[in-house]
Amino acid sequence: MRNPFPSTLISPTELANAMQSPQQTNIIPIAAGKESLRSAFETQHIPGSIFFNMDIIADTSSAYPQMLPTASHFAKCMGEMGVEADDVLVFYDAVEVGMYSAPRAAWTCRFFGHENVHVLNNFPVYVGLGYPVQGGEIVPRIAREYPVCGPDLKRVIGFEELREMILSRGGGYRVIDARVPGRFAGTQGEVDPGLRAGHMPFAVNVPLAEVLSGEKVFLSAGELRGVFERVGVWGEEPVVLTCNSGVTAAALDLALGEVFGDGVERRVYDGSWMEWTRRAEDGLVVVD
Repeated sequence: MRNPFPSTLISPTELANAMQSPQQTNIIPIAAGKESLRSAFETQHIPGSIFFNMDIIADTSSAYPQMLPTASHFAKCMGEMGVEADDVLVFYDAVEVGMYSAPRAAWTCRFFGHENVHVLNNFPVYVGLGYPVQGGEIVPRIAREYPVCGPDLKRVIGFEELREMILSRGGGYRVIDARVPGRFAGTQGEVDPGLRAGHMPFAVNVPLAEVLSGEKVFLSAGELRGVFERVGVWGEEPVVLTCNSGVTAAALDLALGEVFGDGVERRVYDGSWMEWTRRAEDGLVVVD
């Protein structure tokens, strides 16, 4: 069955129209977030939704939160939710969140080879336009056999490779950090007292809020281009995306894709600041 959506980001109207089509039966709206958000989604969600639990679909043995799962664990979780490999997946955040986890959940699915993956831009606007919502328990679909696919390792970078790249004065990559400005600069305390203040050498700061409107909708491609050009990102060199724990880095990946398509190599540092601050030597943590 065809994919009705031409781009990763889709509007509430595009989703509502596609879900009303009797020919389009393989669209699955997916509420994305940590277990603590389940109750918010059960108060209000898109009919037919399933829940992508980011506390479970992760490497639960890692010292860092919400790290990528193994391919087999990902496939097991997807199958248990009733997802099939050719389904069209549309991720969204809770109304009170707006935009945060959905890009990371969508990025994870693309990382493991799911082709038809999208992000709703966004659920509060969908609700405000009066499109169908419902309350009650979110239950999985009938379990399916989901294939175990090798991950696309070109989408990620690990600590050792990133460290060597930075020691070689950037290694041809531009590092973009999605944390809030105060934490990037080292002037604001960290959420976790075990984290050091500051940022990686040669990194530039594009906080998540800068790629979103006041309604937490992604800006237009033209506006996003201006955001990235202001920090010297012109689409001419590959980028590494980082944040606190790899979640908002995926939102920047989505934003860059809207501007530059596949013309720019983009790699997410999954461990992000949670790992970097604990493993990097002092000279690789910069305070402005």
